[in-house]
Amino acid sequence: MMVNEAHSATPPTIAFAQDRASGYAGCNRWFASAGVTDQALEFGDVGTTRMMCSPPSMEAERAFMTALDDTRGYRIENGELVLYDIGGADVARFRRTN
Repeated sequence: MMVNEAHSATPPTIAFAQDRASGYAGCNRWFASAGVTDQALEFGDVGTTRMMCSPPSMEAERAFMTALDDTRGYRIENGELVLYDIGGADVARFRRTN
């Protein structure tokens, strides 16, 4: 994940199942609908749990939520999932973990 990764002890995560996406946002768990067609990707309204964390973790989470909101497409590059905005700029990167 490239959005303020250094500010959170545990970087944000993303997982897809059918037309849903979920994961960890830097402090809270998150979930949303995910519309995927070809290389297009958009997330519906994102819901989260409501825990408070340290200010750096909350800042990282806000940046991640903005990245999800800005996402309009994706690509796989060197084994990473790259999310990008309407202008084609990368907003987040994920590596598969086991």
